[in-house]
Amino acid sequence: MNQTFSPVTLGRRLKTINASGFVLTETTHPPNHELPRHHHELTNIALVLNGSFSEILDRRVIDCHPQSVLVKPSGEPHANRYGSDGMRCLLIEVQHPRMASLGSWSKALDQVQHVRGGASSALGTRIYKEFRLMDSASPLAIEGLMLEMVADLSRRYSLHSDRKPARWLERAREILHAHSSETIKLHDIAKAVDIHPVHLAREFRKVYGCTLGEYLRALRIDFCCTRLSSSDDSLVEIALTAGFSSQSHFSRVFKRHTGTTPTEFRSSFRNSR
Repeated sequence: MNQTFSPVTLGRRLKTINASGFVLTETTHPPNHELPRHHHELTNIALVLNGSFSEILDRRVIDCHPQSVLVKPSGEPHANRYGSDGMRCLLIEVQHPRMASLGSWSKALDQVQHVRGGASSALGTRIYKEFRLMDSASPLAIEGLMLEMVADLSRRYSLHSDRKPARWLERAREILHAHSSETIKLHDIAKAVDIHPVHLAREFRKVYGCTLGEYLRALRIDFCCTRLSSSDDSLVEIALTAGFSSQSHFSRVFKRHTGTTPTEFRSSFRNSR
């Protein structure tokens, strides 16, 4: 595939802008659609706005939901399968001169990365808001936010390339996923994996780049993003189901994490134009 916008022509392109070599395109794909194995000319970052899709690579399948950030290097062979609600996303392509200007930081974009929650997801939300606003200051804002995202992805790349997590640490993370809506204490997780709480806290932060509490909060926000974009559930119902103590607590944490309120998120990310 040689077109500059090769991935977008496989879906419906709604809008495209170029911000200093970062080409942003909002695109949609129909429900239950499948794309055969293909590759993209340019390194790209996809932020799922609503719906879902699966990225099918040689050795793994990555399931992406709202607020997922998926990085793919240029030339990476893959196929796609879209969910029952279809998928709408913001696709960010990095043109070759812009990629070269990143220097050693471009290593973070030279491998497949899947991020759910955390700084990159929050930055993606802010980038999309600027993309929709698109006033005279938006290109500068988008470029700055994109560089922040590359920095965050670089940190993640360094953490994961330096060491492979111990099995007990992976088990601790699995416990957080399995009990994300519950009140769970550091001591309980440490006991379950038979590791001292202090050692668990220190190693978790080293490997995953955040505390257990921050990771748990990101899982809850990820759940809320999915419910906001795919259901008519009330904010209080979503908040309590996710494990927040109240709607007001949920709203404060959500805005701090994503840069927008739950109501604004539902309006911006769920409704098609």
